[in-house]
Amino acid sequence: MDNKRNDKRKNERKNERKELICAVTAVVVLYMAMESIGITCPIKFITGISCAGCGMSRAWLAFLQLDMAKAFAYHPLFWLVPIAVIVLLCKSKINIKIYKIIIFTIIIMFAIVYICRLIWSGDDVVVFEPQNNILFRIIRVINSK
Repeated sequence: MDNKRNDKRKNERKNERKELICAVTAVVVLYMAMESIGITCPIKFITGISCAGCGMSRAWLAFLQLDMAKAFAYHPLFWLVPIAVIVLLCKSKINIKIYKIIIFTIIIMFAIVYICRLIWSGDDVVVFEPQNNILFRIIRVINSK
């Protein structure tokens, strides 16, 4: 009886990992497809307001070129992404309270950095321009004809 439960739990964990890997892969493929047609951030494209992850791709590209200053300028929390992925993949091996604390801490850190970047950002990485969302752009094009 215990072997069946253990096997069932192992299969559930494997399925969770597969789902997470598939979800991450789907996001990456979708992002690459949108990037190829000029949409760098779907949230910014639709709303005109940068998302909490804006600058993340550029941060990783700068990091891969060993330009740490640029990487942190593009997104100061770029280094948290692999930690979050590892934590999600190892969820079953981590105490549930510690897991929740880690995930909650990561979410709070992203929220704080996002709000600070929206308020005090003087660059073009994080913008608050709701007047530049896709709906207003379409209306401007229609009105200009």
